[in-house]
Amino acid sequence: MASRKKSRKPDRSPSRPLSAWDNIPKKYQHLICLGFLLIMPLFQYGDVIIGDQRFFSPDIVQWRASAESIIEHRETYGEEPLWSENMFSGMPAFIVSYMRSVPHVDQVFTWLAPIFPAAALWVMLIGVYLFLLRLKLHPLAATIGALLIAFTTYMPIIVGAGHNAKVYALAFIPWMFYGYMMLTRSSKTLLGLGIFALATTLELRAGHPQVTYFFLYLFAFWWIYDTWQAHKAQKLPSWLKKTGLIAAAGLLALAANIQPYWSIYEYSPYSIRGGSAIAETQSGLDLDYAMAWSHGWFELTTLAVPGIQGGSSSDNLYWGPKVMTSGPHYLGAIAVLLILIALFNVKSGLKWVFLSGAILSMLFALGENFLGFNKLFFDYMPLFNKFRAPEKWLMVTTFSFNVLAAMGANWLFTSEKENTAASLRKIDWPAGLAVAIGVILLILAGSSLSYDKPGERQQIAQQVAQQNQVSADDPRVMEVANNFLAEIRAERESLAQSDILRYLFFVGIGIILIGAFILAKIPAFVAAAAIILLLAIDLIGVGNRYIPDSSKIDASINQTDFMERQRSGYHDFIQQQMSGMDYPYRVFPIDQNPFNNAIPSYFYPSVGGYTGAKMSRYQDAIDNAFFGGPAGINFGLLDMLNVRYMTVRQDYGLPGYEVIYQQSDGIVLENRNVLPKVFFPESVRSASSPAASLDFISAGRFDALSESVLEKENLLEHSADSGAEFLITTYNARNIHFTVNKNEAGYIAISEMYYPAGWTATVNGEETDIFAMNFLLRGIHLPAGEHEVQLEFAPASHTVGSALSWLFNLFILGLLGFGFYKSRSLPANGEEKPESESA
Repeated sequence: MASRKKSRKPDRSPSRPLSAWDNIPKKYQHLICLGFLLIMPLFQYGDVIIGDQRFFSPDIVQWRASAESIIEHRETYGEEPLWSENMFSGMPAFIVSYMRSVPHVDQVFTWLAPIFPAAALWVMLIGVYLFLLRLKLHPLAATIGALLIAFTTYMPIIVGAGHNAKVYALAFIPWMFYGYMMLTRSSKTLLGLGIFALATTLELRAGHPQVTYFFLYLFAFWWIYDTWQAHKAQKLPSWLKKTGLIAAAGLLALAANIQPYWSIYEYSPYSIRGGSAIAETQSGLDLDYAMAWSHGWFELTTLAVPGIQGGSSSDNLYWGPKVMTSGPHYLGAIAVLLILIALFNVKSGLKWVFLSGAILSMLFALGENFLGFNKLFFDYMPLFNKFRAPEKWLMVTTFSFNVLAAMGANWLFTSEKENTAASLRKIDWPAGLAVAIGVILLILAGSSLSYDKPGERQQIAQQVAQQNQVSADDPRVMEVANNFLAEIRAERESLAQSDILRYLFFVGIGIILIGAFILAKIPAFVAAAAIILLLAIDLIGVGNRYIPDSSKIDASINQTDFMERQRSGYHDFIQQQMSGMDYPYRVFPIDQNPFNNAIPSYFYPSVGGYTGAKMSRYQDAIDNAFFGGPAGINFGLLDMLNVRYMTVRQDYGLPGYEVIYQQSDGIVLENRNVLPKVFFPESVRSASSPAASLDFISAGRFDALSESVLEKENLLEHSADSGAEFLITTYNARNIHFTVNKNEAGYIAISEMYYPAGWTATVNGEETDIFAMNFLLRGIHLPAGEHEVQLEFAPASHTVGSALSWLFNLFILGLLGFGFYKSRSLPANGEEKPESESA
């Protein structure tokens, strides 16, 4: 007789709802979550938001100095200058500071500037929360996702560094995702179109194209996924219509921002982002320059353990492959556990979208450390070669991983668990892998990591040798260097091990809380709140490491006050020398790292400055022409560029330069051979290419007054004219007017940077051509006689672009308003949900 097995009822776990939380009405749940998120910035930036401090980092100092002539022009003339006079012998002003003619809703945040970065973080937190709710996540899971994205350690790093445009660009990214979901997954298509177009408009207005470009790759993955889903569901025609709307929204946003972006596009071929002026086949950044700040393979572990490679360069503890770093892109220890839970348990097909985005962006972040892969994109992917510092791709990595973490939290809070044993088994692998990561890293930290930075020993030896004025080969130098390195290595090892143990501690607490939650040993809402609290403690604690005190000043000190504190006696002296002149001469501040420092530009026009987007011709001249000849300086080039003063630390006895100021704060030399703003070359020759022109001015005995070179094949009549005269009547950022009296026909040189995209010249009211003279300057041809010459900078990209921006911004706002009106007649839950998308 066959035996009958006794039936066994499944061991059902206690009720899974989040206890008291689920009894709270939805609208109050959202208010609680948003209220919590909106007060969180106070715990990291309280001394700035409500305290007596404000951020004023070195990058802000450099920006304020470089923007001085632009601000002065606005205040004097009540118009946008468009051209910056005080850096690199002149360059387009919109690269430094650009006051938009079209106001928009983002200008509300300018009223909240005194409490930066709260405004930007509030925009980001609300955007992430709404976006994750759109993904059908539980409010507490959306809270976790918003917390992780807004408080990843990269955020305090860029906030402290003064990268405000990047902060706002990141803040509007989740709103773009929210708008994309409204457009593609809601029956309120018109409203979704308006929201997506507005969000994209604000993202572009933030003014950091690199952030926008990087996140377009994540959008591309999502669009490919949606296209595949539509194909499987046999809904491809309707999906293609929505794709058309997506493209239309993007084009509307671009049109609404045509005012600045047309100018940037126009400038790009002439900037270092467009390649070298003498390398005719190059269309982007130099590969080596673009790949600087590439992330290391092992350095990817800092996503989980921030200090495993030293964290930051500020205290000499960083020993990764980059030249230096302000800190890692840290996810959070419990976030790693939640990501693994999502990968093993979440059924949504969208998890593959965000996993793909995370993996691809990590590979891009490796830069030169995965060169074959990255060079392929650098050479063939549009715009890829316009951006530098591959590490920045980790912005996409952390965003993508943190969305996965929110999905993992949602699985915990909402999924049905039939029995405790089965539920616990579903977190076995995620928990085991999370712990294994920490254990493996702990073993490596104690036995296999070198804690040595490449080339560091030689650098320290050189510094010790210079300080003690002995040879770097002196055995005593190496002994000091070795002892110093031993101390640093011990600190690095201690930091790595303590951060790994910290990681294991948070992961362990997270596993305990999740286990207790599944077993219903503690109130479910308590477990959820504890996870959120631990994440906040973890992220804010690590993030605070990378906000240096030097990035803050007393809130009562404004930017102008701070810059005035940089003033020295020789700044006043040079300004006094220039007062009353028809036009300002330029200064070569070789005592202050001239081509990487904008502070001198605050006080007077400089041939140096600071920007990551110099004109390519100027960079070529810096690389090839500025330094040369017996004294190591191309004096003929400085004469041509109106360099009348040079600031130095000591009198080098330079030929043609005389000491006119010498105090403890510095020395000022005056150039007795400086050429005027307009000069008349004795002879002019033709150059076959920009490279030939650069070679000409790079010669050791270059003398622009004796002979100049013009990038033009068939030269017009030119005769030496020693009796020619000129008089400047107007000189500002947008207009240069002068009279010229010439006895002979010929070319004249104007000591202003050659930039063909917007500068026009008229002679006696008739437009004439501007030529590139001596590689850097402007040249025009004049017949004999008296002439009124006017140079004006009024590019259509600004004048026409402003009108178009007004038109399309108003259209988008009208579209959004009409979308809201029409949506009132549609059901509130009119949602479309692609297959396998529920998180």
